[in-house]
Formats: sequence, structure tokens, C-alpha cells
Amino acid sequence: MVRQSGGALHLSSMGDSSKSDLSVPGGHKPPRASVAPVDRLALEKVIMKRDRLSDDVIGTIQAYRWSSTSRIYEASWRAFCTWYSKHHVDPTSADIPDILDFLQAGLDRGLASSTLRRQTTALSTVLTCPPYQSLSHHPRIRGFLHGAMNLQPPTVHRYPSWDLPLVLQALTLPPFEPLGSIALKFLSFKVAFLLAITSARRVSELTALSIRKDLCIFHANTLILWLDPVFVPKVNSWFHRAQEFVLPDFCPSPRHHRENVGTRWMCGGLFINTYVAQCPFAGLKLF
Repeated sequence: MVRQSGGALHLSSMGDSSKSDLSVPGGHKPPRASVAPVDRLALEKVIMKRDRLSDDVIGTIQAYRWSSTSRIYEASWRAFCTWYSKHHVDPTSADIPDILDFLQAGLDRGLASSTLRRQTTALSTVLTCPPYQSLSHHPRIRGFLHGAMNLQPPTVHRYPSWDLPLVLQALTLPPFEPLGSIALKFLSFKVAFLLAITSARRVSELTALSIRKDLCIFHANTLILWLDPVFVPKVNSWFHRAQEFVLPDFCPSPRHHRENVGTRWMCGGLFINTYVAQCPFAGLKLF
């Protein structure tokens, strides 16, 4: 383990011989008190401080990750600290063999190879192994991750886990019909599902929809929705923030029975109109 004044926490490729305590009879290590896990963001901040970065710059750099990603990384780092404290004291003194043992312990517990890669990425934010750019580029760790994928290949779902026509058919029956008398709860479920199917948008984007007058515009045969301006999409660009949800009325004047059934199955704007008309709460979000 080498700590340089201007860099991150560096790992050595070989095990640290100082970890063995030959003075103990039988070669066993003495019990060591466990330590509380080190906060990953705080440790990352300390590392960037060594590069003489200001607090404002560090805050901006750390904001590039989604809060959900930071929580996942923090959970992986805490798991590593908990595991490492059972064998050693300071998790920042871990070397490549230690990290491989940690990943192997996860593999033995049945963790997927994608989870092991995520844990490696999380550890790479505070631990490095020069001259490699990240832990995942180290040949030993890269070989381990490939081997884990070969031993536990990802599951391939060759058949759909649910039947879309069956669900659409169920939406034309009680408790989802008739629209004029069903509870707002079931009407909301129906709207949410049809909007998700017809728009093919992420769940986070669907939850950012609102019936505010400036974000929900009704036309004769079309409904246009916009994302809440305070919402930050996964791809945070002007294009993705300004995209419209255009929900037309499919077959607004059905003349045949099959057209009528098709309209009840496929129409997104029609059900949205009915939902908004029956919604008694001003400014209520759709979901």
C-alpha cells in the first residue's frame, strides 16, 4: 500500500507481507477490533483534496453521479468495509488479493457477475492500482470477472414473463370498466399501465408527468404532456428534458366492433382525458 501526497489510495499487486504476524504461536493473527466503515464520499473527497482541488470543485465533480448510483456505490463500499474488518483493520490498506477474496466471497454467496462488476466499480472510486486506470483494468481482476461470468452466466429469458393481450383484455372488464363508475384507484392503475405501454418511457419519466395546465394540453383529438421542469432525466440533455408525450385518440369514431375493442385497448389519450375529467384534486400528479 503506497500513499502519495498528490494521488489516490494506491494498491500493490502483490499481498502485503507485513500482514502476517509470525510472533504469534501457530502463525495465527491476533484478534483485531473492527472499525466503523469509512464513508466513501468523504474518502473520495480526501483523495481529491490531495490533488489540491477546492471544496466547490469537489462538490461539482461528485454531483455527476445520480443519487441512486451513489447509494449503490456506498452500499458496496460498506459491504467491503464490513468484510475487510473481519480480517484486517483499515479497508483503505487493501491490496489486489484482498479485493479478489472479497469478490470471491460474493461469488460464493451467489452474487451475479454484474453485481461483482458494480462492486469493483464502486471500489475503484477510492482505490486504484497504478499503472492501471481502474481496478477493472487490472489483469487479475479482469480475469476474475470474466471467470465469474463463465461460471455463472446471466440468465437468458427466452419467453415473455407476462401476456400483454391477457392484461389488455382484463382492462376491459371489471373492476376497470365501466369508466364512468369505477373507483379512482382502478382508473389510475389503468391509466398508468396504458400510458407506460403507449409511450414506452422510463418509470422515472412517467412519475414526472403532471396535470398542471402548463404541462398538460388538451386538443380535439390529442393530449400533449411535458415533464415537470424540476425533474432530472437519466440522460440530462436539452433534447430529453424538452421531449413531449403526444397521446392521440386512436380511432375516435369507431364503427365496427373490432375498432371499438381496439380503441379500448390501445387508446392512451382517451383514458387520460377521462382520468383528468374525474380527478377531484387540482395539481395532482398522474402517478
